[in-house]
Amino acid sequence: MKELMEKLEQLKNEISNEDVVRKYLEAKKEIFNDKELISKIEEYNRSFSTKLKQEIMNSPSFLSYKEKETDVNVLILAINQKFKELNYTFDCRKEE
Repeated sequence: MKELMEKLEQLKNEISNEDVVRKYLEAKKEIFNDKELISKIEEYNRSFSTKLKQEIMNSPSFLSYKEKETDVNVLILAINQKFKELNYTFDCRKEE
């Protein structure tokens, strides 16, 4: 079990070091540092203005974030597909 935990930790580190993940985290940080966008989001949460929603969605930092988020989702999909392939070739359940 300890070996499995070590392997999972290695996998987490590898994923964290992926360029796609680092760019996503940078874009996320940029959004939280964009005071104007944060202000618009807070105002939108109070008013639900369609115009304000469009302004938020067209914001360069928001668009960059969504693009990077999509890239991370594609990475997750690829990882899941690899796990499915492994699942077909390797069964860790004990036979009784």
